[in-house]
Amino acid sequence: MSNSRKASSGDIAEKTKAAFGLLISRLQQTVLPGQKATLPSPPQRDLYHCAMYLHNELSRANVSYYFCGGFACINVGMTARTTSDIDIAVPNGNQGYGALLGILSKPPFIQDVTGTLPRDSYYFFVESSGNFVEVDGIIAGFMAFPTIEQAKIIQAGHLMQLNFLEPAGLLRLKLSSWANQTRRVGPKRLGDISDIVSIRDLLASDGTSMDLRSLAGDTALGLREWVKEFKDLKQWQRLDGKYHG
Repeated sequence: MSNSRKASSGDIAEKTKAAFGLLISRLQQTVLPGQKATLPSPPQRDLYHCAMYLHNELSRANVSYYFCGGFACINVGMTARTTSDIDIAVPNGNQGYGALLGILSKPPFIQDVTGTLPRDSYYFFVESSGNFVEVDGIIAGFMAFPTIEQAKIIQAGHLMQLNFLEPAGLLRLKLSSWANQTRRVGPKRLGDISDIVSIRDLLASDGTSMDLRSLAGDTALGLREWVKEFKDLKQWQRLDGKYHG
């Protein structure tokens, strides 16, 4: 590495560390002892800045990926909400998740060591705005997350370059999460409701059918719990007329 590049990397590291320290200090003033703080939702342009950085770095390392979670729901599920984090899934192994961790372990990414924010997450510093974007790395194929080979991936976002899990896949993931009671009553409840309704109605309006009867495990349980609470079976039958809960 050249001296100029070393200096640039060191400068980014110092700026990231200083800005993150200020953020943690502000957050610590807003939470009670023992509680976790919530990262403020950055503007969409900062989310895209982070997503493009990940896209470029993973493409350089020849690692396949897909975005999922709230960021994906906003982009391909037409969900009208904000989010503070980006969820990204990559294959297992050194040439997948290992490569992602290598990217996340260096500036402009940083982790919290104070316990104010979740320790397992990484935070991307957007120098132009001074904001941070939370990034959660996921192994594709873990739990309900489809492998890269199984996933139906569509391209959207900036210059149609970014890889997103297609809407039906996002809906299955959201239903799987809904099976967990902590999601149904926790702070992510409203975001999940918005995502599920938006994606379901988008698929129905497009005339897309979805075999709801073949859902299994937590995905099937999540749908049953949803229908039990919201009593909207007819809305789901727009995707699968033979589904009866």
